[in-house]
Amino acid sequence: MIKKLNYIIFSILAIIISFILGYKGEIRNINVGQSNESRLNKSSTQVNNLEKNKIVYSNIEPDDKKENKIDLKKQNLIENIDENQLKSEVERIYNQRSAAFVSGDVSSLESLFDTSQRYGKWALEHEIKRVKYLNDWSNERNITFGKIASSVRIKKVYPRGNIIKMALQESYKFDYVYNNDDNSPINSFGVGIRHTTSLIKKNDKWVIYNDWYTDCFEDALRGYSNVAESILRMIPNIHNPNNAYETLSYSRPFYDREKAVAYADKYCGAAWGSSNNFKYNKKYSDYNGIGGDCSNFASQVLGDKEGGGMPIRGSWTPGSRAWSNADGLKNYLIGSGRGSVISVGTFKDLTKPSERLPNGAVGKLQLGDLVAYEKGRGNIDHFAIITGFDSHGYPLVNSHTTDRYHVPWDLGWGDAKIRFFLIHING
Repeated sequence: MIKKLNYIIFSILAIIISFILGYKGEIRNINVGQSNESRLNKSSTQVNNLEKNKIVYSNIEPDDKKENKIDLKKQNLIENIDENQLKSEVERIYNQRSAAFVSGDVSSLESLFDTSQRYGKWALEHEIKRVKYLNDWSNERNITFGKIASSVRIKKVYPRGNIIKMALQESYKFDYVYNNDDNSPINSFGVGIRHTTSLIKKNDKWVIYNDWYTDCFEDALRGYSNVAESILRMIPNIHNPNNAYETLSYSRPFYDREKAVAYADKYCGAAWGSSNNFKYNKKYSDYNGIGGDCSNFASQVLGDKEGGGMPIRGSWTPGSRAWSNADGLKNYLIGSGRGSVISVGTFKDLTKPSERLPNGAVGKLQLGDLVAYEKGRGNIDHFAIITGFDSHGYPLVNSHTTDRYHVPWDLGWGDAKIRFFLIHING
């Protein structure tokens, strides 16, 4: 009886010990799995963060869960695509889209997008708005775009199943003429945009799956509409080089306007017209993706020795609020006396002729002066530098964030709430 009882006890103990050892092994395996999963998640987060530091994203990102369902055959096809071929495909799509800017025919755009899903539909709707806005803007000013061309530089490629995701820079070149001029010279300006674009193949043809980018027309698209009265009558030849702004008299001028413009042209980034291989000046931080680089660039134009040469001192130094923040720069220039406000107002306010200003307040702008763009009272959102005047004397600007080269000063800023500060640099 005792032997039998001992046998039963021993058997129970053996079962318990085996169960405990097996459970520990299972726990160990689970922990290993969790550790691997944690590492994978961490790696994925690092990659995503790297991409977001590389490119300015829209507020809405695609859901990548569906994209991660990889078809190996399609993946191999994607990986074998030559980068030059990929560049050609993107430029084909972008230039077909740009042709719609010229013709105004939006019916040709649908074939360029994957409208079977929401991101493609959103991208198509956005491009239609851009075409309509640019046509309205040009009609109001009695100008015609003759050619709009795009070239791209692909920075990164991320194959995702049957989708190719890319980080790229696009450089636009816009050519336009004034309709009422006999033998009007061709005016040109450039815009540089950073994209995160995805392509997918539909019916053996690459189309846009989604396209996220910083848009130079963004503010105007919120509520643009045709202006009833002719802006052309309101704006004659705006710029008169003999119409000098009344500045303070300095025995030693401290601001070189020609060098300021040359600097702005050289370092205007991804825009067509840039003369530094589409790159910013590496001496300075790049604030794209963390608030924008427009004020930082304006300060460089004013103060760098290669630029305007305005003495860098006091609270106005690289990286300071006065240097790199839009409100900070505006307040510094006006408060220090280095800048004077010519006028503040809407587009109509600043282009309306008066007895004192027959060409409107914009007629007082000189090369190297600044335009500050206010979105809501007390909120300066953007800065640009006057770098030229077109064949009708229309002020042209350079800027960063959405990189601009000799772009009409108000293009993309058509929202009724926008006010412009025209700032003359004293010196």
